[in-house]
Amino acid sequence: MLDRADAQTLSFVARKEFLVGSQPTSVAVADFNGDGLADVVTANLNSRNVSVLLGNGDGSFQKPRNFAAGTSPRSVAVGDFNGDGLIDLAVANYLSNDVSVLLGNGDGSFQAARNFQVRFEPTSVAVGDFNSDGAPDLAVTNHLAGDVSILLGNGDGTFTEAGQIVGGMLPQFVAVGDFNGDGVADLAVANSWSNDVSVFLCNGDGTFQTAQNFAVGGGPYGVAVADFDGDGILDLAVANTGGSVSVLLGNGDGTFHAARNYAAGGDPGSVVVGDFNGDGLLDLAVANNLSNDVSVLLGNGDGSFQGARNFAAGLLPFSVAVGDFNGDGVLDLMVADGFTDNVSMLLGIGDGSFEEAPNYDAGIAPGCLAVGDYNGDGLPDLAVGSIYSRRVMVLLGAGNGSFEQARLVADGIAAISLAVSDFNGDGIADLAAADASSDSVSVLLGNGDGSFQAAGSFAAGHFPMSVAVGDFNADGVADLAVANNYSNDVSVLLGNGDGTFQSPLSFMAGTNPKAVAVGDFNGDGVADLAVANYFSNNVSVLLGNGDGTFQPARNFGVTGAPSSLTVGDFNEDGFADLAVSNFATNDVSVLLGEGDGTFQTPLNFRVGNRPTSLSVGDFNGDGLPDLAVANSGTNNVSVLLGIGNGSLQPALNFGATGGPSFVAVGDFNGDRLPDLAVANITADSNNVSILINNTPTTGPRLLESARPEPLTPRQ
Repeated sequence: MLDRADAQTLSFVARKEFLVGSQPTSVAVADFNGDGLADVVTANLNSRNVSVLLGNGDGSFQKPRNFAAGTSPRSVAVGDFNGDGLIDLAVANYLSNDVSVLLGNGDGSFQAARNFQVRFEPTSVAVGDFNSDGAPDLAVTNHLAGDVSILLGNGDGTFTEAGQIVGGMLPQFVAVGDFNGDGVADLAVANSWSNDVSVFLCNGDGTFQTAQNFAVGGGPYGVAVADFDGDGILDLAVANTGGSVSVLLGNGDGTFHAARNYAAGGDPGSVVVGDFNGDGLLDLAVANNLSNDVSVLLGNGDGSFQGARNFAAGLLPFSVAVGDFNGDGVLDLMVADGFTDNVSMLLGIGDGSFEEAPNYDAGIAPGCLAVGDYNGDGLPDLAVGSIYSRRVMVLLGAGNGSFEQARLVADGIAAISLAVSDFNGDGIADLAAADASSDSVSVLLGNGDGSFQAAGSFAAGHFPMSVAVGDFNADGVADLAVANNYSNDVSVLLGNGDGTFQSPLSFMAGTNPKAVAVGDFNGDGVADLAVANYFSNNVSVLLGNGDGTFQPARNFGVTGAPSSLTVGDFNEDGFADLAVSNFATNDVSVLLGEGDGTFQTPLNFRVGNRPTSLSVGDFNGDGLPDLAVANSGTNNVSVLLGIGNGSLQPALNFGATGGPSFVAVGDFNGDRLPDLAVANITADSNNVSILINNTPTTGPRLLESARPEPLTPRQ
């Protein structure tokens, strides 16, 4: 076991997600507390504030600190507006039609906002010196008003409105650059309705020349400025919501060549510049609002770009920013995920790619997983079930974190839950599948080579949703417990030891049982049952009699729509506790066991949206049980580290793909750290994500149990 002081960090090979305010739509990077580390700020559209995440320099961040802005903050920019050498914030507020200026204190905190009026529906704010007085000024796009407001800085953190300039239709975003080489900051404005970019050359006194408009792709929404062809002249990159990025090479006189368009993802809305593969050439990163990813286009150095490579982000990525968040000298990306109240961090590898979990095709709508050694090589494999395709697939593990292509092992089984054990005593892993379409459990006896015999079918209750394994009559043979959603009961099928099962015994639970788990809740050495009841918002505990029968259920309330449950000792008192995921309330309930079959009032902990599955493991090596939770509504996995007293630390979120429906734990690369496998059920995914645990440890590696235990044939 590791010393608990040595196990404070947690990391998986996947995008990392950090909670901010409600609906972040803009993200910027700067050093707000003067420690030389990259920090992050977001403008949060629905919470009237900005969130500041102070970086720790290792890819992690402190808890968000929120500071009030105006109504519906839409964009945030950074600058030193009062000349004190500290970073300040400017925030465009979409519905209060103003800009909030928050002066920095130099420690990561900010003074109360001062608001400066602009026009209707400001969507973007940019910083530049437009009147050559050395004080930063602001340019603000007013979407509905159809113009750009110029606010001249007084050098003390206040601003004076200097009028508006008009270019194209429905201006959306403004960027600053010197486009004609006169040393004065000019403006480039993306106009979402007229499908062009307006370039305003500045006269150096706070006024601007008449706009010159340059055609781009459909629905321009974001602009970035850089020299893409190495001629010393600034060029433009424009993210177009129609699905492309337009690159306009500058002529050096404020005019531009005709746009060249490059395909990106769905609904690109933000574009930033960086050297992501270390070749000294500038590349592009584009946040795609509808395809929930970031497109990276590597530059060729002549103003052209390679085809986009896409990396998954969270839901509805609105904005992307660049920084080195883990101090490795490689540029990383931070993405504002407008739907999830998170920012997603994609750590750069240095070759133009970004750290992400590998995905494996797993048929249509994979909904459940079971980890076991199905071919007898001592390495963990995955069994995947789908209620929609009515198939069970197996992915054989290579022992290095990778898996072979999925192979079909059973057809015609609407597997909504899987359990693994040795049902016929031959020392080979078998599978039991809750078959929702036939009110039965299908048992697949393993051949030991990754294949299975034809399924045997055994009756259960009405619409079985979950299956678990235990020895309920103390005969040394594996039995089954099945939660039946429509008949509000649990079926217990006693095993005969040859892979067959007796007729089911039925025991009442709550309303619409969704999941069942096995544990000894009263310390008598007999297996008991816990059942999550989706519609009665409680957990039924059925104490076993040791002969395959159970006492009447005792119910313990949780929050909303419990969808999954697991057993662990979360307060180290030697008694079995319960952890329950609650689909409707977006949290996890921990019920501490009293050791007599009863439980304390639940402790509740926030996770992502619509949690559907949870598993227990020691993910940071401190010897305490932690939880991993699959959140189907936010496309991520929440990991909650245990403290040892029954409480859990705030969730750390790691990205999966579409609609995570199930999470399982195993050591997939042989380093004795527990990794995660996540079944992603939505049509745009249909895969399993493997999140390799790369948490740094200073002591022995952990969790021998994360590898499948070898099965021993019964004598």
